Amino acid sequence: MASQRKCRRFSSGWLFILGLAALREIQAAHHRHVGQFTAVGTYHALLELSAISFIDDIEVGSYNNADQQINIKIPWISKALGADRINQRRHLLVDHEQNFGWAIQLLSKNDTNYNTNHTAQLLADCEIDNGIKIKSHIHLIWEGVEYYRIDEEVGHWENLKPEVKKYQYILDGPFWTNLRKRYMNEYCVNLLRKIVGYSSLRDNVPPEVTVSRYVNPEGRIILSCTATGFYPQSILLQWEKNGELGVWGKETSSGILPNMDSTFYLRLTLEISPEYSGTGYTCVVEHTELKTPAVYPVPEKPTVEKPRVLTVVIVLAVILLVSCAGAFIAWKKRKLCMTCT
Repeated sequence: MASQRKCRRFSSGWLFILGLAALREIQAAHHRHVGQFTAVGTYHALLELSAISFIDDIEVGSYNNADQQINIKIPWISKALGADRINQRRHLLVDHEQNFGWAIQLLSKNDTNYNTNHTAQLLADCEIDNGIKIKSHIHLIWEGVEYYRIDEEVGHWENLKPEVKKYQYILDGPFWTNLRKRYMNEYCVNLLRKIVGYSSLRDNVPPEVTVSRYVNPEGRIILSCTATGFYPQSILLQWEKNGELGVWGKETSSGILPNMDSTFYLRLTLEISPEYSGTGYTCVVEHTELKTPAVYPVPEKPTVEKPRVLTVVIVLAVILLVSCAGAFIAWKKRKLCMTCT
């Protein structure tokens, strides 16, 4: 019986590990492309049109109608796309200037002041998994409020503001429908496939991991495992106790978030009851750049927040120094005045 239990536990462990490996492969093959268009204008004229393109939360290109040029942020992307495709994209953006100007004029025609500035935005996003399109959406936003959106898989515009429902026939018309489908297929999905199929957007970087232990005011033990600075974004953090995986308390996750340098951040916390000692816990981190899972033990004693204390001490020291300097200067001035008299 004991040997059967060990065998079942061994088999379950391997199935769990294989499942996690499959999950990592799926995540690594998943990519997202987001295009953000912002137009500012009055009833009479378009003042500005800007566009920014992101792939996997990394800015890859931008456009502004001031110079009508596409600015590629990562040099090798120009080689991956080719001059002809980039030029086609630039011509499409130039054509969009007229389309956005017309949209602003239509939506602002009831204004009493035709010189008022208005902002119209279009957000388009698409996702692929192993090269296959799985999602794509478009959102139309006026003055910061979403008016329409469409799920390309459904193919029907959803009206979110009743007062502009009368314009839906325009969006459903053949011209705008064909333009929408062309853009999403050619300039969102196919462009995404072309770029991610050519090279990685940046060098792979392993995570920097810190593990800490705190006690909250209620006396509950909070274990925290933070991984930051890693790329690609596929990563797995989990808690072990005495070498065994399991659910040991209330787990919360920040979700994978982007850093300013295009790397990623993830924090996993575990809250356990005060009757447990909190010893024997480790944070296990898996990432493509680590080659094998890395194990980080939780400190035996609560982590002391030294940086915050040190900051307070430094601030108080500076205040004291400035006060003393001010008092010395005032005393010096009084002494000079007494000498003069």
